[in-house]
This record gives sequence, C-alpha cells and structure tokens, in this order.
Amino acid sequence: MSSPGVVWVRRQWNDDRDGKYRLAEVAGWHLSTESGGINQNAPRPFIHAYVQCDKMIQGELAHSGAHGPCPHRIKVCVTKKMNKEFWKEIQSALATEQVKRKNTG
Repeated sequence: MSSPGVVWVRRQWNDDRDGKYRLAEVAGWHLSTESGGINQNAPRPFIHAYVQCDKMIQGELAHSGAHGPCPHRIKVCVTKKMNKEFWKEIQSALATEQVKRKNTG
C-alpha cells in the first residue's frame, strides 16, 4: 500500500478520502482531536501534521481552497490503518517534533 518515504493522510480521522505525500513534505507533527478544514472533533487524539495542498503524489483529499488561495499549508490526520508499514518512522517524527517544541518553549 505504501512505499518507503511516503505517508497516507486524510483531512479527518474518519474520512474515506486519502492522499499520499512524501514523508519529507510533512511537517509540524502533533497530537490533536481537532481536524483541519472543518475543525471536526475526533473521539480521541490522532497524529496530525501539515502539508502543502499541491504536493500530493496520489489520491484525493477533502480540500476546497476556501481558506485562501492555493497552494497553502493544510492540516491533515495520519492514521495507523493506512501507514502500518512504516508507523515507527511516523511516531519517530512526532517524537522529534515534540522534543523540539519542548526545547523551544
């Protein structure tokens, strides 16, 4: 389903539309219960991050561009279901981001 260096994302935790991005294009890893776009609440914290809306390699995301002219940064949800193959890399990226935030205040 995935190849090395890519991650599947979606706008909301329960959306059936997924987009594939290069792992290097994903930034701002964090845990959140609020999705991007429509700010839908999730039943528990999920890993979220940010991507440029025009950098998707494959797939489809719920994204209208209504929040400003494209391209721009959008918040996405990363679920284990689509990313089992390299979930450890995703968790590592999240941990690294959390350490950076802690060290910069």
